[in-house]
Amino acid sequence: MKFYYRLVIVVILSFLFAACARPSSSPTAGLRTIEIAPPGRETPISVSLWYPTSEGGSPNEVGGNKVFKGVPVYQDAVIAAGEFPIVLLAHGGLRAAPHLSGWIASHLAMRGFIVAQPHPPQLGPDEAQAAIAEAWLRPADLSATLQALESDPVLNGHIKKDRVGVVGFLLGGTSALTLAGAELDPERYAKLCDGEAAIGMDCLWFSKNGVDLHEADINSLAHSNYNGKIKVAIAIDPELSTVFTQASLRNVSIPVAIINLGQPETLLPGLNASSLEGLIPGVKYETVPDATQFSAFSECTSKGAMILQSEGDNEAICADGGERSRAEIHQQLAEMIGNTLVQNLSNN
Repeated sequence: MKFYYRLVIVVILSFLFAACARPSSSPTAGLRTIEIAPPGRETPISVSLWYPTSEGGSPNEVGGNKVFKGVPVYQDAVIAAGEFPIVLLAHGGLRAAPHLSGWIASHLAMRGFIVAQPHPPQLGPDEAQAAIAEAWLRPADLSATLQALESDPVLNGHIKKDRVGVVGFLLGGTSALTLAGAELDPERYAKLCDGEAAIGMDCLWFSKNGVDLHEADINSLAHSNYNGKIKVAIAIDPELSTVFTQASLRNVSIPVAIINLGQPETLLPGLNASSLEGLIPGVKYETVPDATQFSAFSECTSKGAMILQSEGDNEAICADGGERSRAEIHQQLAEMIGNTLVQNLSNN
């Protein structure tokens, strides 16, 4: 009789273990954090690493709060066996929430990429002057991140050093294009906020803080951030499209894909990148008509818009441009981005 009870207990425990274990064949995303010290930064910054995994780690959710849904991950899981292409990820709209791009990072990790996203310092409402330097500091962050991955003794055995892509949203999209060889013109940048037709995304912020771009030290904008290790660049709603020099755009020699979230009549002038279609050789320009600039953020909770409205924030952050849900738009964007990366970073 005792043997029978012991057998029952063993069977129950085995069943529970099997139910809780992750199937080794199921792709899952692991997440860990490292620190780097990029040039120009006074203090180190953190980098989120998303990667394929099939074992270990603690189930966790990142990026979730009362407004945004989180993304499930396995924290500090074991990196799956093998070598994987690298994707440098930059998102420019994350001053308040550093993990709003977890949806695309997780998707790419589960498709077999090691995704590295550096997190620049979060600037406060009165730090608009410091924001100017981000235009050249963030591309440097990405290059420093790549260098850190290549020199890491653990990651070094899991990365394909000759298969590197960059994906950027908003100012991160600008960074992606500069790594591909596009260069910013300081004179054009200084005029971003001139007159009623100002198209700079931060012009109101600059104005509230008394920042005059004509008086700012922006000479570093003229320095090239080109990184010859980048094989493909994808920019979603890139800022500063009108500030690039035409000569540098014509000299871009790697595949570039640009995606605008919305239709020509709904795009903010500062995010409309359609003019780049005729300037970058072979560029692939696409739009997602029923999306908005906020479609690049995480899905909102059921009460997200109401909470934003009650706190005096922009409830449009939770709105998209059509009948499709943000989850559906994310799925389309993830396929567009992922397919472009696979096409250009595969071994074939």
